[in-house]
Amino acid sequence: MTAAGVAQTPAGHSALASAGLFNEPASYTSLAFAAPQSLPEQLRSTHQDLGVSFVIRNSSGASRSYQWSITVLRHGHSQRIAGGGVRVRAGSAATVARQVATSCAGGRLHVAVNLARPAESIDFSTACAPGGRNP
Repeated sequence: MTAAGVAQTPAGHSALASAGLFNEPASYTSLAFAAPQSLPEQLRSTHQDLGVSFVIRNSSGASRSYQWSITVLRHGHSQRIAGGGVRVRAGSAATVARQVATSCAGGRLHVAVNLARPAESIDFSTACAPGGRNP
């Protein structure tokens, strides 16, 4: 019983790791859209505010600061349309929600959310409003 109690302490973890009997849990960051089902398949107008919400999860044992950006790609041209930073506590997640102005008629618009460090990204594509229509 005592051995089991000692194994649960930081010193016990260290001793078990030295013996090859314990591995520290992996530390990672994950990035996901907060509500992927709400991402639009097609924009309704040529100029539209688009809601982009994403979740940054920090599985490490320490708080981390993340720099993020939202970019759009249309006809081979990339444009950064929003950016910022957020601090996420150890073992926690933060949701970032932004309304971003988009403009496109015909074709497709590609929207990406990027983290600087670690380099992570998620994206989606949406059909632009038919050319010339702007309700």
